[in-house]
Amino acid sequence: MTRAWPALAIGLAAILVSACSGHSPIGPGGPGNPVIVTPPPNALPVVDSITVQGTRANEPASFADAGERVPVTARVHDEETPSDQLQYAWTATAGTFTGSGGSVTWVAPASVPQAADVTITLSVTEKYGAGNALEHSVTATAHLSLHDSNREVGDMARQFLLDFSDSNIRDVPYIMRNFSKARCPQPAEVDSETSDVMENRDKRRIVTFRVDAPAVAINFNGVCPFRFKRGDACAVVPVLWDAIEFSTNVRGTTKGNDIVAAAYAAAESRWWLCASDYQSSDAFAKYFK
Repeated sequence: MTRAWPALAIGLAAILVSACSGHSPIGPGGPGNPVIVTPPPNALPVVDSITVQGTRANEPASFADAGERVPVTARVHDEETPSDQLQYAWTATAGTFTGSGGSVTWVAPASVPQAADVTITLSVTEKYGAGNALEHSVTATAHLSLHDSNREVGDMARQFLLDFSDSNIRDVPYIMRNFSKARCPQPAEVDSETSDVMENRDKRRIVTFRVDAPAVAINFNGVCPFRFKRGDACAVVPVLWDAIEFSTNVRGTTKGNDIVAAAYAAAESRWWLCASDYQSSDAFAKYFK
């Protein structure tokens, strides 16, 4: 019995050294003897920013039209792993992505029935530890406003002209409901158009009319081709008016293009009308400016 005590003492000393060493003991596993692994310290990746910026001249940030291809760029840093060695996964509530890594291209849907907010989500994963067996991830989001600007501007311009052409509609603020002085680069143009609508109601009656489909050009911070009215878009709408002038009781017909300028308000994610000018060379055109 006395010969067993030295071996027992050596075993107890080994256990005490292991328990005080600051490292978790690693056993063979199994019931009653689980494997305990402490991961090495590792900081999470940080997504500093996500930029969504179209390539058209003066295009607002975080804006896209139907079918547009928009560059999306993430700035990411990590204390231990270079950003180009991290794993990036992009998803969105609409549209698709091409490319990989921190800079990709978001492709808008070809059809946009109505303006919508799209959320873009980026998941960044870092692999670390022995054999990259460990990982952790972070996510970040960005938003963009998705439009069919040609349709939105064209529909508003045509609706304004349909309302204007119906002399039974006497409510001028209603006719002007899609114009905004606060959102347009030339606020006086909205006042001028309001006066023109009021004058039309006072001086003539439109008997018959035709308002055709508009042709719309998007040109951020540009000008319209007639009288150089400023805006982000121009709608050219063919019209015909057959009207009676009250002061002379003369009835006449004019045919031409009404050119409507529009501006995009990023804060509201919507388009506004800004100006309207009538272009025609016939004799009765002077009554419609």
